[in-house]
Amino acid sequence: MTQARVGSQFFVRAYAALLPIAAGVLAFALAFPSVLHAPYSLVVVGISALGVWISLVDFRVHRVPNWITYPLMLAGVARAIALADATFLIYWMVLFSLWQVRFMGGGDAKLLMGFFGLFPDFQLAWVTAVSILVTGIPYLVFKYRHQWRSIPRALFLRLITRQLLPSPTEFEKEAVPYAFSFCLACIAYLVLHVAPR
Repeated sequence: MTQARVGSQFFVRAYAALLPIAAGVLAFALAFPSVLHAPYSLVVVGISALGVWISLVDFRVHRVPNWITYPLMLAGVARAIALADATFLIYWMVLFSLWQVRFMGGGDAKLLMGFFGLFPDFQLAWVTAVSILVTGIPYLVFKYRHQWRSIPRALFLRLITRQLLPSPTEFEKEAVPYAFSFCLACIAYLVLHVAPR
């Protein structure tokens, strides 16, 4: 094995180990700003960089890694316990239900669960909805630009067969990478609503 290959493997292992730790530290810095004393702008830049990385991975492999979503979710649960605030559970139940009916992927649902665990605020839901509309509709138009004539027929067949939601194989085949929209929404929320005054 060449020395360059060994060095490359070391870098990949270190990267895979440090990224979840960084995600957890950033999430805890957002959940407990008075404990970690991290500059807010630095945390927003870190979350933005993490969001870009998550988006790139989702575009490339259509997956959001668990080792990124779990630290966010853990920080949200710790925040809820510390503040005795179980509001996030409402959002988590809705997101879990959407995942179970194949309206969104598991990684997308867990990413949003992490964000709503940190910020159980209806304003984040609105910002997320706007982000999906602003980024999702153009993406879908681009993706299906050559199939416009077949869409009405496909919708009609779904209505007749009463299969409104995709089957598991259709869901895997036609997955849409929405992590970009969700990360953009979280960053916009941080900049617009949580910024210290």
